[in-house]
Amino acid sequence: SLVHVLKHRRTLTEPEVRYYMRQLVEGVAYVHSQHIIHRDLKLGNMFLTEDMVMKIGDFGLATRVDDNRNVTICGTPNYIAPEVLNKLGHSYEADVWAMGCIMYALLVGQPPFETETLKETYSRITTNK
Repeated sequence: SLVHVLKHRRTLTEPEVRYYMRQLVEGVAYVHSQHIIHRDLKLGNMFLTEDMVMKIGDFGLATRVDDNRNVTICGTPNYIAPEVLNKLGHSYEADVWAMGCIMYALLVGQPPFETETLKETYSRITTNK
């Protein structure tokens, strides 16, 4: 998975990140075209084939989109969107937020809001600090 690549490499180059992000965006666009929100996009759920082709996995928290916005808090703490934490209701944008967190983590070597405690991480996400 991409988490293993990042642990081994620490950070990736911009061309490498672009290569993986393009595949991720295309995969998520397909999932969304099927009216599904993944809700747990993270490095550990981005699997790689022997040819380094990315496959999105672990659809255990995925849900179909209907007319109502989801208010269930779910996902991996470092990748949860603010609207999910604030129970404002969420849809496709929660996956888009997670993709931004993934891109940041690949470039910098850690998720953008990571802290020592869950409470602090959630605080940083909701205050965008």
